[in-house]
Amino acid sequence: MKHYVLANDHANLAKTEPEAPERQKHIEVILSDKRALASAEIIVEFYQALNSLIEDYTYVVNLRVAGNEAVGGPLYWAGRAAIFWGDLENNWDVAGPRRIWISQVLNLSSRTILVGGAVLLLTQLGRADRNSVAVHPNFAAAALESGLVDSGTGICLTTDGGPHSATSRLSALRLFSEFVSVDHGEHIADSLRSYIGLTEPTQKHESRLAARLVHRAKGDHLVMRTLNAMQENIEEPLTISDLSYVLKTSTRQLQRRFLCKTGAKLLSTYKELRLERAKNLLQFTNMSQIEISAATGFSSTVALKRAFQRSFETTPDDIRNRRFFGSAAPKSI
Repeated sequence: MKHYVLANDHANLAKTEPEAPERQKHIEVILSDKRALASAEIIVEFYQALNSLIEDYTYVVNLRVAGNEAVGGPLYWAGRAAIFWGDLENNWDVAGPRRIWISQVLNLSSRTILVGGAVLLLTQLGRADRNSVAVHPNFAAAALESGLVDSGTGICLTTDGGPHSATSRLSALRLFSEFVSVDHGEHIADSLRSYIGLTEPTQKHESRLAARLVHRAKGDHLVMRTLNAMQENIEEPLTISDLSYVLKTSTRQLQRRFLCKTGAKLLSTYKELRLERAKNLLQFTNMSQIEISAATGFSSTVALKRAFQRSFETTPDDIRNRRFFGSAAPKSI
């Protein structure tokens, strides 16, 4: 079984209290054979992106080939989601012990998702008459002959505890985002869809830090307006007095409300938003460090370097080098 622990990126989030222990949610990705491993990496990337936007949980993704290991009992599968990762061309082999293994997983997992050709597992296991699923056109004839009901949609969320389904691996990402909406709220789901490109971004600059704070503040209107105002004034940062004037509130009320709702200090957050923007510009543009310093409100490249070393324990040169050399990038001196 290939195992991934996708840790949250919280190291640089301003806080005034110790962070509560994170809880884990496990995603078990079931493959028909090892050839599907590469395509399943997209699920890893999806949940890695989600981990960067939430704080209450850390998602752990496990990749396994059906029948290669012991199933595990009810305690193992409690709270776990099982994704049967099918393609658009092949049926699954459910001969012998493998049939029992797959049937047990379908019975034990708290949330089951069938993708592509995996929907035909229901017909092979004698469950076709119990479920309506999203069937790809390639499997429509087989589904019709076996009595499997086609929902006629690209994704199908059930309400009766049955398996959920998606016609393809690409449409499965939409289905996963719907589960994010159910589990973490529509705001996080929308932020994730925009971040990974399922929808067009609604803002010029998407900030994972801002999304986490909005989620933590439970969509507090003043917090959202404050974060938007700070992101719109990165190049020439506002003072707290100017910020409170723009938001039509007092400086004391603004700072107390922001701290109470997010657990983060206002000025520390403002600086982190600027550093986040600078890091993105270093990674994804050819702008010089002088231009990036000016674009993110730092007085000089020296000030930018000092801020990076305090917050990220690295330098702008290291970030820029990794853009061209990856993990083999030389360390700056």
